[in-house]
Amino acid sequence: MPDETPWTVGRLLEWTQKFFEKKGIAQPRLEAEILLAHALGTERIGLYLAYEREVEADARARFREWVQRRAEGEPTRYLVGGCEFMSLAFKVGPGCLIPRPETELVVEEVMARCGRTRGRAPAAEDASAGAAVAVIDLCTGCGCVAVSVAVHVPESRVVAADVSAPALAMARANAAAHSVADRVTFLEGDLYEALEAADAAPADFLLANPPYVAEAEWKMLQPEIRNHEPREALVAGPEGTEVIERIVQGAPAHLKPEGTLVVEIGAGQGPAVQDMAARVRGLEGIEIRKDYAGHDRMLVARRASGGENQDG
Repeated sequence: MPDETPWTVGRLLEWTQKFFEKKGIAQPRLEAEILLAHALGTERIGLYLAYEREVEADARARFREWVQRRAEGEPTRYLVGGCEFMSLAFKVGPGCLIPRPETELVVEEVMARCGRTRGRAPAAEDASAGAAVAVIDLCTGCGCVAVSVAVHVPESRVVAADVSAPALAMARANAAAHSVADRVTFLEGDLYEALEAADAAPADFLLANPPYVAEAEWKMLQPEIRNHEPREALVAGPEGTEVIERIVQGAPAHLKPEGTLVVEIGAGQGPAVQDMAARVRGLEGIEIRKDYAGHDRMLVARRASGGENQDG
């Protein structure tokens, strides 16, 4: 006899979790929850408030299609068209790098230096509470860093640049969705070329989450990354530090005196990046920060007051 047990929210989650485990998908329960919540048009917490509810056929069909596509390697964030970053919802899609949790450290560094605390929503009057903060965000992608800074540091004005037109289109949509489009200017171009073409002024903060994967490492990445995310947003060159080096060398010219440089780097790149930053005249206070897993994750440096702007 056919199994007539109803497909409840709970049963679908349990079945999908086991299916994803067999497919070797990391965080199988989380991914099952994200896909089912999206199929039902609810938040993840809503799944547990309706755990015994039977799921209607049309929602099951949507969910089944996405589960199959995920099992074939398509990223969940592309399937649902979005992700969370800094407690904000961001649209993402093919042609745009999916934000990683580690990148939140870049935003948190700016917030800390501006006296902001994560978890406390900025009050409306905060925008006039302090002096305006000028921010440049290179390799902005979907705009997760630029938009998050604009939201969490309301006195900030951000110039965000990327070489990818599709990524910039997504970033503009995200800025509009979070009502900060009037404080974030998007420029298309390669790193500092975009800033120079627009005659962008030096900033208090220069931020970047650049490509930092070495060419030889590309083939070792998970298939879902290689087959779906944009290679140009990940691979920097033979060493993996080529784009970081360009950013570090040009930073003094685009920072105000005592302005802060924050660049995301790859695990294990700390010593090489620290050395390259130490050779740039005008940069001081150079630090390599680690992420919560203990891996090298950020270069933080400061432009010296009155320092020279040329590479030494």
